[in-house]
Amino acid sequence: MYLSSMKLETKLKTWTLSRWKKEAWSQCSIYNRRKDADWRGYVKCCTCGKTKMWNEVDAGHFQSGRASGILFYDKGIHAQCKECNGPGGGEQYKYGLYIAGRYGEDEVLKQQKMKKELKQYKKQDYFELAESYKEKIAKL
Repeated sequence: MYLSSMKLETKLKTWTLSRWKKEAWSQCSIYNRRKDADWRGYVKCCTCGKTKMWNEVDAGHFQSGRASGILFYDKGIHAQCKECNGPGGGEQYKYGLYIAGRYGEDEVLKQQKMKKELKQYKKQDYFELAESYKEKIAKL
């Protein structure tokens, strides 16, 4: 654990749910942009294949859904250039091909179902997610 229990208790009380969500997403984003990077920090966009530094790309979702069970699902989040991930990028079909090639066709269907599942997170859940991603990042 990265925080003393006293600091954690204070943060859990004073930070809003949206602040914890932002913290968890920040760590999730860093991890998912770096997980496929080479030793120099370069990563390929999962939809167009352009190579960029990990910190110049987005952590793009195959299935959108900020309130769904897919938000922190790592098999659905990969490095994606801003052009492909941005509004009007329209690269979901290519992203689906990437998911199918990397994890299999069943994974595409699984994520399409997961998008429809709503998940309620509490402050503690976001805290645990953030800490988990910090540990994953440290192992990269």
